[in-house]
Parts: sequence; C-alpha cells; structure tokens
Amino acid sequence: MSSKFIPAALAAILVASPMAVLARSQGAFSDVVVQSVSPSAMTVTMADGNTYDLAYAAQLNQLKAGDHVSFHWTDVNGGSRITDVHAAS
Repeated sequence: MSSKFIPAALAAILVASPMAVLARSQGAFSDVVVQSVSPSAMTVTMADGNTYDLAYAAQLNQLKAGDHVSFHWTDVNGGSRITDVHAAS
C-alpha cells in the first residue's frame, strides 16, 4: 500500500508546485488610488506606496494622480508590470 502512496503524493506535489508559483507572480487590484505617474520611467506609484512598471506607453494617458483604477499585474524580471488598467467601477 505504501509503495503506491509515495508516487501519487509525489505527482500531486509536482502538479501543484507550478500553480503556487503562478499565484505569486500575477494578480489584480480593484479601486486603487494613483499617487503619481512618471512618464520618463514608465512607472506608476499607488497610494499604498507600491510602484509598478507600465507595459505600454498608451497606459500613461489613462493614469493621473488621484484616479481610482483597477488593474492586473504580472512579475517581469523581478518587477511588477501593469498589463491592463481601467477606471474603477
């Protein structure tokens, strides 16, 4: 019985591990307040102090200090990059 349990447990761990890493490498936020936008650095800082890179220059036109936004982010090269942003509803 134990000889069947070990491979099954090992398989479950190998399947779950990439999912755990993925969960930490992306996310979404709703109704966050923009503190500042840096067009030269292509970054936005939120009211909570976290700074995010912008994936596209066009996103600069969507953001200004005081805006309430919702966005999705992903980890890229050790930094957090906003991949989608829109006005909070």
